[in-house]
Amino acid sequence: MSDIFHKALVKDAAHINVSKTTWEQVKQDYRHVRRVAHWKRRLLVYGTSAALVLIVVISTLGFVSPIVASALQKIPLIGDLYSFNYPKLDQYALKATTSATDKEITVTVPKAYYDGRKLSLIYIIEVPQKYKPIDLPQINLTTTKIQLNDEPLFFQSAIGRDSLVSTNMYRGDCYWDLSADQMSQNGTLTISIDQVGTIKGNWTLSVPVSSESIDAATETLFPQNVSSTYDGVTLTVNKVSKGPVDTTIWMQVRQQLPQNTKPKYKLGFRGMNFVIYTPNQQVIGPGKYVGKQQHHAKKIGDKEVWDIVIQCDTPSKDVKSIIVEPVLTIEDDEEGKTQYCPHLPQLAVTVPLNVENNDK
Repeated sequence: MSDIFHKALVKDAAHINVSKTTWEQVKQDYRHVRRVAHWKRRLLVYGTSAALVLIVVISTLGFVSPIVASALQKIPLIGDLYSFNYPKLDQYALKATTSATDKEITVTVPKAYYDGRKLSLIYIIEVPQKYKPIDLPQINLTTTKIQLNDEPLFFQSAIGRDSLVSTNMYRGDCYWDLSADQMSQNGTLTISIDQVGTIKGNWTLSVPVSSESIDAATETLFPQNVSSTYDGVTLTVNKVSKGPVDTTIWMQVRQQLPQNTKPKYKLGFRGMNFVIYTPNQQVIGPGKYVGKQQHHAKKIGDKEVWDIVIQCDTPSKDVKSIIVEPVLTIEDDEEGKTQYCPHLPQLAVTVPLNVENNDK
Protein backbone atom coordinates (compact mmCIF):
# COMPACT_ATOMS: atom_id res chain seq x y z
CA MET A 1 0.00 0.00 0.00
CA SER A 2 1.42 3.38 -0.97
CA ASP A 3 2.27 5.92 1.70
CA ILE A 4 -0.19 8.43 0.24
CA PHE A 5 -3.00 5.85 0.17
CA HIS A 6 -2.26 4.92 3.79
CA LYS A 7 -2.35 8.58 4.87
CA ALA A 8 -5.67 9.03 3.07
CA LEU A 9 -7.26 6.13 4.93
CA VAL A 10 -5.92 7.37 8.27
CA LYS A 11 -7.28 10.86 7.60
CA ASP A 12 -10.68 9.46 6.63
CA ALA A 13 -10.84 7.41 9.84
CA ALA A 14 -10.29 10.59 11.86
CA HIS A 15 -13.80 11.74 10.87
CA ILE A 16 -15.36 8.92 12.86
CA ASN A 17 -16.67 10.00 16.23
CA VAL A 18 -15.00 8.13 19.08
CA SER A 19 -16.97 7.34 22.21
CA LYS A 20 -16.45 9.77 25.05
CA THR A 21 -15.26 8.50 28.44
CA THR A 22 -18.16 7.08 30.43
CA TRP A 23 -19.13 8.61 33.74
CA GLU A 24 -18.14 5.45 35.55
CA GLN A 25 -14.61 6.00 34.25
CA VAL A 26 -14.80 9.63 35.32
CA LYS A 27 -15.76 8.55 38.84
CA GLN A 28 -12.77 6.21 38.94
CA ASP A 29 -10.50 9.02 37.82
CA TYR A 30 -11.85 11.20 40.59
CA ARG A 31 -10.55 8.76 43.19
CA HIS A 32 -7.03 9.45 41.88
CA VAL A 33 -7.36 13.23 42.05
CA ARG A 34 -9.14 13.74 45.38
CA ARG A 35 -6.53 16.25 46.43
CA VAL A 36 -7.66 18.63 43.69
CA ALA A 37 -9.12 21.84 45.10
CA HIS A 38 -12.64 21.36 46.50
CA TRP A 39 -14.10 24.30 44.61
CA LYS A 40 -13.01 22.79 41.26
CA ARG A 41 -14.81 19.55 42.05
CA ARG A 42 -17.95 21.42 42.99
CA LEU A 43 -17.76 23.48 39.80
CA LEU A 44 -17.53 20.33 37.67
CA VAL A 45 -20.45 18.68 39.47
CA TYR A 46 -22.66 21.76 39.28
CA GLY A 47 -21.81 22.41 35.63
CA THR A 48 -22.44 18.82 34.57
CA SER A 49 -25.64 18.59 36.59
CA ALA A 50 -26.92 21.81 35.05
CA ALA A 51 -26.19 20.49 31.58
CA LEU A 52 -28.08 17.27 32.25
CA VAL A 53 -31.04 19.14 33.71
CA LEU A 54 -31.21 21.26 30.55
CA ILE A 55 -31.17 18.14 28.36
CA VAL A 56 -34.01 16.62 30.40
CA VAL A 57 -36.02 19.84 30.05
CA ILE A 58 -35.53 19.80 26.28
CA SER A 59 -36.63 16.17 26.11
CA THR A 60 -39.73 16.92 28.18
CA LEU A 61 -40.78 19.87 26.06
CA GLY A 62 -40.01 18.15 22.76
CA PHE A 63 -38.75 21.40 21.27
CA VAL A 64 -36.45 24.32 21.95
CA SER A 65 -36.19 27.75 20.39
CA PRO A 66 -33.24 28.48 18.06
CA ILE A 67 -31.87 31.06 20.52
CA VAL A 68 -31.93 28.64 23.45
CA ALA A 69 -30.51 25.81 21.31
CA SER A 70 -27.61 28.01 20.25
CA ALA A 71 -26.89 28.89 23.88
CA LEU A 72 -27.07 25.26 24.99
CA GLN A 73 -24.52 24.17 22.43
CA LYS A 74 -21.95 26.49 23.98
CA ILE A 75 -21.99 24.33 27.13
CA PRO A 76 -19.13 21.82 26.64
CA LEU A 77 -21.06 18.64 27.47
CA ILE A 78 -24.09 19.56 25.37
CA GLY A 79 -21.94 21.05 22.61
CA ASP A 80 -20.16 17.71 22.15
CA LEU A 81 -23.44 15.82 22.05
CA TYR A 82 -24.86 18.21 19.46
CA SER A 83 -21.85 18.34 17.13
CA PHE A 84 -20.53 16.26 14.25
CA ASN A 85 -16.86 15.35 14.46
CA TYR A 86 -16.17 17.00 11.08
CA PRO A 87 -16.26 20.82 11.59
CA LYS A 88 -17.20 21.71 7.98
CA LEU A 89 -20.11 19.29 7.97
CA ASP A 90 -21.20 20.51 11.39
CA GLN A 91 -21.18 24.11 10.18
CA TYR A 92 -23.74 23.36 7.44
CA ALA A 93 -25.91 20.98 9.47
CA LEU A 94 -29.39 22.11 10.51
CA LYS A 95 -30.28 22.27 14.18
CA ALA A 96 -33.38 20.11 14.48
CA THR A 97 -33.95 19.45 18.21
CA THR A 98 -36.94 17.18 17.75
CA SER A 99 -37.70 14.40 20.22
CA ALA A 100 -40.15 11.63 21.07
CA THR A 101 -40.78 9.81 24.36
CA ASP A 102 -42.27 6.38 25.00
CA LYS A 103 -41.73 3.71 27.68
CA GLU A 104 -39.71 6.26 29.71
CA ILE A 105 -37.18 6.48 26.86
CA THR A 106 -36.59 9.74 24.99
CA VAL A 107 -34.98 9.87 21.54
CA THR A 108 -33.78 13.26 20.31
CA VAL A 109 -32.31 14.36 16.97
CA PRO A 110 -30.47 17.65 17.63
CA LYS A 111 -28.81 18.07 14.24
CA ALA A 112 -29.06 16.85 10.63
CA TYR A 113 -26.93 17.38 7.53
CA TYR A 114 -28.14 16.95 3.93
CA ASP A 115 -26.50 17.94 0.64
CA GLY A 116 -28.43 15.96 -1.97
CA ARG A 117 -26.16 12.91 -1.91
CA LYS A 118 -25.41 12.45 1.76
CA LEU A 119 -27.61 12.50 4.85
CA SER A 120 -26.19 12.51 8.37
CA LEU A 121 -27.96 12.58 11.74
CA ILE A 122 -26.93 12.87 15.37
CA TYR A 123 -29.29 11.21 17.83
CA ILE A 124 -29.40 11.07 21.63
CA ILE A 125 -31.14 8.38 23.70
CA GLU A 126 -32.10 9.00 27.33
CA VAL A 127 -33.05 5.86 29.21
CA PRO A 128 -34.38 5.16 32.74
CA GLN A 129 -32.21 3.77 35.52
CA LYS A 130 -33.69 0.28 35.06
CA TYR A 131 -32.81 0.14 31.33
CA LYS A 132 -30.78 -2.92 30.31
CA PRO A 133 -28.53 -2.15 27.32
CA ILE A 134 -27.66 -4.52 24.49
CA ASP A 135 -24.22 -5.03 22.97
CA LEU A 136 -25.37 -3.85 19.54
CA PRO A 137 -26.37 -0.23 18.89
CA GLN A 138 -29.44 0.62 20.96
CA ILE A 139 -31.16 1.92 17.81
CA ASN A 140 -30.40 0.55 14.35
CA LEU A 141 -31.24 3.49 12.11
CA THR A 142 -29.75 1.71 9.09
CA THR A 143 -32.78 -0.61 9.04
CA THR A 144 -35.34 1.85 10.41
CA LYS A 145 -38.22 3.02 8.22
CA ILE A 146 -37.40 6.56 7.08
CA GLN A 147 -39.43 8.71 4.73
CA LEU A 148 -38.84 12.05 3.07
CA ASN A 149 -41.95 14.06 2.29
CA ASP A 150 -43.96 10.86 2.81
CA GLU A 151 -41.85 8.89 0.29
CA PRO A 152 -39.38 6.10 1.24
CA LEU A 153 -35.76 7.22 1.48
CA PHE A 154 -33.60 5.24 -0.96
CA PHE A 155 -29.91 4.85 -0.27
CA GLN A 156 -26.88 2.87 -1.44
CA SER A 157 -25.37 2.32 1.98
CA ALA A 158 -25.76 3.34 5.60
CA ILE A 159 -23.51 3.32 8.64
CA GLY A 160 -24.85 3.82 12.16
CA ARG A 161 -23.65 3.40 15.71
CA ASP A 162 -24.26 4.71 19.21
CA SER A 163 -22.39 4.48 22.50
CA LEU A 164 -22.77 5.32 26.17
CA VAL A 165 -21.81 8.89 27.10
CA SER A 166 -23.20 8.92 30.65
CA THR A 167 -24.99 6.58 33.03
CA ASN A 168 -28.38 6.99 31.33
CA MET A 169 -27.53 8.54 27.99
CA TYR A 170 -26.36 7.29 24.58
CA ARG A 171 -25.13 9.35 21.67
CA GLY A 172 -25.24 8.06 18.09
CA ASP A 173 -24.48 8.99 14.49
CA CYS A 174 -25.92 7.64 11.27
CA TYR A 175 -24.75 8.35 7.71
CA TRP A 176 -26.60 7.52 4.50
CA ASP A 177 -25.16 7.54 0.97
CA LEU A 178 -28.26 8.38 -1.07
CA SER A 179 -28.98 6.63 -4.35
CA ALA A 180 -29.26 9.83 -6.38
CA ASP A 181 -30.24 13.48 -6.19
CA GLN A 182 -33.68 12.39 -5.09
CA MET A 183 -34.74 15.14 -2.70
CA SER A 184 -35.92 18.69 -3.10
CA GLN A 185 -33.91 21.43 -1.44
CA ASN A 186 -36.27 21.44 1.54
CA GLY A 187 -38.10 18.55 3.11
CA THR A 188 -39.09 16.70 6.26
CA LEU A 189 -37.70 13.35 7.31
CA THR A 190 -40.08 11.09 9.21
CA ILE A 191 -38.23 8.53 11.31
CA SER A 192 -40.35 5.76 12.82
CA ILE A 193 -38.48 3.82 15.52
CA ASP A 194 -40.22 0.76 16.97
CA GLN A 195 -37.48 -0.59 19.24
CA VAL A 196 -34.75 0.78 21.51
CA GLY A 197 -32.53 -1.99 22.79
CA THR A 198 -35.01 -4.72 23.73
CA ILE A 199 -37.84 -2.27 24.48
CA LYS A 200 -40.58 -2.09 21.87
CA GLY A 201 -42.50 1.16 21.51
CA ASN A 202 -43.25 4.05 19.20
CA TRP A 203 -40.83 6.92 18.69
CA THR A 204 -41.71 9.01 15.64
CA LEU A 205 -39.49 11.96 14.80
CA SER A 206 -40.00 14.70 12.21
CA VAL A 207 -36.68 16.23 11.16
CA PRO A 208 -36.41 19.21 8.77
CA VAL A 209 -33.64 19.01 6.16
CA SER A 210 -32.43 21.51 3.60
CA SER A 211 -29.56 21.84 1.14
CA GLU A 212 -30.19 25.52 0.28
CA SER A 213 -27.09 26.94 1.96
CA ILE A 214 -24.89 24.18 0.52
CA ASP A 215 -26.32 24.55 -3.00
CA ALA A 216 -25.75 28.31 -2.89
CA ALA A 217 -22.07 27.77 -2.02
CA THR A 218 -21.47 25.04 -4.64
CA GLU A 219 -19.59 25.66 -7.89
CA THR A 220 -19.85 23.25 -10.85
CA LEU A 221 -17.16 22.90 -13.52
CA PHE A 222 -16.83 20.90 -16.74
CA PRO A 223 -13.04 20.54 -17.15
CA GLN A 224 -11.52 20.35 -20.61
CA ASN A 225 -8.78 17.84 -21.49
CA VAL A 226 -8.36 16.49 -17.96
CA SER A 227 -7.33 12.97 -18.92
CA SER A 228 -4.52 10.44 -18.59
CA THR A 229 -3.60 7.15 -20.28
CA TYR A 230 -1.33 4.36 -19.08
CA ASP A 231 -1.02 0.63 -19.78
CA GLY A 232 -4.24 0.45 -21.81
CA VAL A 233 -6.32 2.40 -19.27
CA THR A 234 -7.65 5.94 -19.88
CA LEU A 235 -9.14 8.08 -17.11
CA THR A 236 -11.13 11.22 -18.03
CA VAL A 237 -12.73 13.77 -15.70
CA ASN A 238 -16.03 15.09 -17.07
CA LYS A 239 -17.52 17.15 -14.25
CA VAL A 240 -16.56 18.61 -10.86
CA SER A 241 -18.94 19.96 -8.24
CA LYS A 242 -17.11 21.82 -5.47
CA GLY A 243 -19.26 22.34 -2.39
CA PRO A 244 -18.37 23.88 0.98
CA VAL A 245 -18.07 20.44 2.59
CA ASP A 246 -17.52 17.87 -0.17
CA THR A 247 -16.25 17.89 -3.75
CA THR A 248 -17.88 15.45 -6.19
CA ILE A 249 -16.05 14.24 -9.31
CA TRP A 250 -17.64 12.50 -12.32
CA MET A 251 -15.19 10.38 -14.34
CA GLN A 252 -15.08 7.79 -17.08
CA VAL A 253 -12.51 4.99 -17.17
CA ARG A 254 -11.80 2.94 -20.31
CA GLN A 255 -9.65 -0.18 -20.60
CA GLN A 256 -8.42 -1.90 -23.74
CA LEU A 257 -9.77 -5.47 -23.86
CA PRO A 258 -7.24 -8.20 -24.79
CA GLN A 259 -8.39 -10.77 -27.33
CA ASN A 260 -7.92 -14.04 -25.48
CA THR A 261 -7.42 -13.21 -21.79
CA LYS A 262 -9.10 -11.31 -18.98
CA PRO A 263 -8.58 -7.55 -18.67
CA LYS A 264 -5.44 -6.79 -16.71
CA TYR A 265 -7.13 -4.53 -14.17
CA LYS A 266 -10.36 -4.83 -12.21
CA LEU A 267 -12.12 -1.49 -12.62
CA GLY A 268 -15.28 0.02 -11.17
CA PHE A 269 -16.08 0.27 -7.48
CA ARG A 270 -15.13 -3.39 -6.87
CA GLY A 271 -11.56 -3.03 -8.04
CA MET A 272 -10.61 0.62 -8.24
CA ASN A 273 -9.91 3.02 -5.40
CA PHE A 274 -8.68 6.60 -5.42
CA VAL A 275 -6.42 8.73 -3.29
CA ILE A 276 -6.69 12.51 -3.52
CA TYR A 277 -4.06 15.07 -2.58
CA THR A 278 -2.96 18.62 -3.35
CA PRO A 279 -0.15 19.58 -5.76
CA ASN A 280 2.16 20.01 -2.75
CA GLN A 281 1.47 16.37 -1.71
CA GLN A 282 -0.89 17.18 1.17
CA VAL A 283 -3.31 14.26 1.51
CA ILE A 284 -7.00 15.21 1.35
CA GLY A 285 -8.28 11.66 1.77
CA PRO A 286 -9.66 8.74 -0.22
CA GLY A 287 -12.14 9.25 -3.03
CA LYS A 288 -15.35 7.63 -1.81
CA TYR A 289 -17.83 6.18 -4.26
CA VAL A 290 -21.23 7.90 -4.00
CA GLY A 291 -24.64 7.37 -5.53
CA LYS A 292 -25.76 4.51 -7.74
CA GLN A 293 -22.77 2.61 -9.07
CA GLN A 294 -22.26 0.69 -12.31
CA HIS A 295 -22.03 -3.03 -11.51
CA HIS A 296 -20.90 -4.24 -14.93
CA ALA A 297 -18.70 -2.69 -17.59
CA LYS A 298 -20.19 -1.32 -20.77
CA LYS A 299 -18.44 -2.67 -23.86
CA ILE A 300 -17.80 -0.21 -26.65
CA GLY A 301 -15.77 -1.70 -29.48
CA ASP A 302 -12.65 -3.28 -28.03
CA LYS A 303 -12.88 -1.36 -24.72
CA GLU A 304 -14.73 -1.72 -21.45
CA VAL A 305 -16.15 1.53 -20.07
CA TRP A 306 -16.96 2.53 -16.49
CA ASP A 307 -18.76 5.69 -15.36
CA ILE A 308 -17.63 6.59 -11.85
CA VAL A 309 -18.69 9.20 -9.29
CA ILE A 310 -16.50 9.82 -6.25
CA GLN A 311 -16.47 12.36 -3.46
CA CYS A 312 -13.78 13.81 -1.22
CA ASP A 313 -13.44 16.53 1.40
CA THR A 314 -13.30 20.01 -0.09
CA PRO A 315 -9.86 21.48 0.64
CA SER A 316 -9.18 25.01 1.84
CA LYS A 317 -9.96 27.94 -0.47
CA ASP A 318 -6.31 28.52 -1.36
CA VAL A 319 -6.11 25.08 -3.04
CA LYS A 320 -6.89 25.71 -6.73
CA SER A 321 -6.60 22.11 -7.94
CA ILE A 322 -6.39 18.56 -6.63
CA ILE A 323 -4.71 15.39 -7.89
CA VAL A 324 -6.79 12.22 -8.26
CA GLU A 325 -4.68 9.06 -8.36
CA PRO A 326 -6.15 5.58 -8.93
CA VAL A 327 -5.20 2.55 -6.88
CA LEU A 328 -6.04 -0.49 -9.02
CA THR A 329 -6.41 -4.18 -8.34
CA ILE A 330 -4.42 -6.73 -10.34
CA GLU A 331 -5.79 -10.24 -10.78
CA ASP A 332 -3.22 -13.00 -10.91
CA ASP A 333 -4.52 -15.60 -13.39
CA GLU A 334 -2.11 -18.31 -12.24
CA GLU A 335 -2.75 -18.19 -8.48
CA GLY A 336 -6.22 -16.63 -8.56
CA LYS A 337 -5.20 -13.94 -6.08
CA THR A 338 -5.81 -10.21 -6.21
CA GLN A 339 -3.60 -7.46 -4.92
CA TYR A 340 -3.43 -3.67 -4.91
CA CYS A 341 -0.84 -1.89 -7.01
CA PRO A 342 1.32 0.29 -4.77
CA HIS A 343 0.14 3.30 -6.79
CA LEU A 344 -0.24 4.39 -10.41
CA PRO A 345 0.96 8.00 -10.64
CA GLN A 346 0.98 7.62 -14.43
CA LEU A 347 -2.84 7.66 -14.33
CA ALA A 348 -3.12 10.57 -11.91
CA VAL A 349 -5.01 13.63 -13.18
CA THR A 350 -4.92 17.22 -11.97
CA VAL A 351 -8.47 18.48 -11.46
CA PRO A 352 -9.22 22.24 -11.37
CA LEU A 353 -11.42 23.50 -8.54
CA ASN A 354 -12.37 26.96 -9.80
CA VAL A 355 -13.41 28.63 -13.03
CA GLU A 356 -10.22 30.68 -13.40
CA ASN A 357 -7.99 27.62 -13.10
CA ASN A 358 -10.24 25.64 -15.45
CA ASP A 359 -9.93 28.22 -18.22
CA LYS A 360 -6.15 28.08 -18.24
